Amino acid sequence: MERKPRVLYLYAGSRKHFYEEWKKGLVADTQLLGQNHMSDLGIDAEFKEFQISELLRKINFNLVHLPYLSILRRYDVVFICAGLPLVFAAKKIFGWKKPRFVIYNTSLTNALLRNKRGFARHILVRAISALDSIVCTATEQADFLKKEGFDPEKIVVRPIGIDPAPFLAHDDTYPDIDTPFIVSVGRDLGRDYATLFEAVRELPIKVVVATKPEAVLGLTPPPNVEIRFNVPYSEMPKLYRKALFAVTPLRDATNPNGSDTSGQYGFLEPMAAGRAVIVSDRSTVHDYLEHEKSALLVPPGNPTALRGAIEELIRDSAKRDRLALAGREAVRERYTSTQFARELARIFQRLADTRV
Repeated sequence: MERKPRVLYLYAGSRKHFYEEWKKGLVADTQLLGQNHMSDLGIDAEFKEFQISELLRKINFNLVHLPYLSILRRYDVVFICAGLPLVFAAKKIFGWKKPRFVIYNTSLTNALLRNKRGFARHILVRAISALDSIVCTATEQADFLKKEGFDPEKIVVRPIGIDPAPFLAHDDTYPDIDTPFIVSVGRDLGRDYATLFEAVRELPIKVVVATKPEAVLGLTPPPNVEIRFNVPYSEMPKLYRKALFAVTPLRDATNPNGSDTSGQYGFLEPMAAGRAVIVSDRSTVHDYLEHEKSALLVPPGNPTALRGAIEELIRDSAKRDRLALAGREAVRERYTSTQFARELARIFQRLADTRV
């Protein structure tokens, strides 16, 4: 029997607890990025988490993956979500031809924008050049990297996928919220909650924001906004389904903080739950959303435009329903974790079969 390619997943954050919850059927598989589907697709994939890595995370995030140098050569492909110093060490310091490295690109654009010169820029560019495949989830990311001079043969665009099943369940109960509300979800620093707060100020509707403290640091929400920190992922489907609709406010493309593609899960998950979405109009959302067809897109950083869109969906239930139906169908047809896993499996197989 032909040996399956061996793939090591190295996530940006810990997935051990999440994986156990997923096995119990408590959460969607989205954050596993296809790893749980790989066996069925002919790939022997696993993830590892060394305790020392979590200790290094407290010192410097960039050091987290370096301990895995000791096991890398057992694998044909390493799939990373961060950790370019690991790639630099393996490829440029030790000169290893294998394993091949594939990155799930969430932040290369912003990393390059933050490091325009100097030693950090030099290391960053060399590490990116050493990657064997760069999986972008938005066309804008791929275009930027090509303009920066990186090998276009290594750059692919594959839409991110989510697990829609938990968001389709019919249990619409949610504790402690008995009045109509709008929801906005996201922990990434690319979220623009300042504009959201200004847009909904004095609106006669409750707004629930699920995020982390750093994303709203220094902001004072208006009285109709309730901020909930660290909402368990298992509760998100119910929160979306109980909401009237969802808003994903994003900073404009000139802001290099957070993810290049901030907001993708923040609008795809409520769409899967059958909720209309309002999203800041950045080029990175154009692979997924079409204005007035699957979402309402508003200019980033414009509270007046955002307020107008929110008021429109509050009063126009028929439009909410039309956008919700189109959004849910788009997720089912094009943006599932199963589809994303198939695309990754093809990349893994091709790299494992390629001689170096």
